[in-house]
Amino acid sequence: MSREDPAKDEGAQVAPHEERRRSQRVRLRVPVKLHVRIPGKPETIEAQTADVNDHGALLACPESFPTNARFILEHKGSRQRVGCRVTRTPNVIHGGFLVPVEFDTAAPGFWHISFPPTDWKALEE
Repeated sequence: MSREDPAKDEGAQVAPHEERRRSQRVRLRVPVKLHVRIPGKPETIEAQTADVNDHGALLACPESFPTNARFILEHKGSRQRVGCRVTRTPNVIHGGFLVPVEFDTAAPGFWHISFPPTDWKALEE
């Protein structure tokens, strides 16, 4: 039994991705523009978010990017911009790719929403 982690003593399990998450993630579609300076890619790419948090987003995008590719992400509603990088290889989806990005620095308020409390859980049906 671990004295440092009472959840382990009670048999609770936390998924590995939840242990690493730095801020609450919310499923939200927000139109965005990617301002890109990568050879062979358009300079501006229209996309939308699938998930957002204070540290980045998961983007539904017509283009794929290599891990660590950098670009400027613009929130189309507010016109705010933030630098970001691709954190891992995008997944292929119908009509494009899911591209995980991390902001250069945390940007609370960038998405203009109030995130639910960290202990909030959806009701299971």
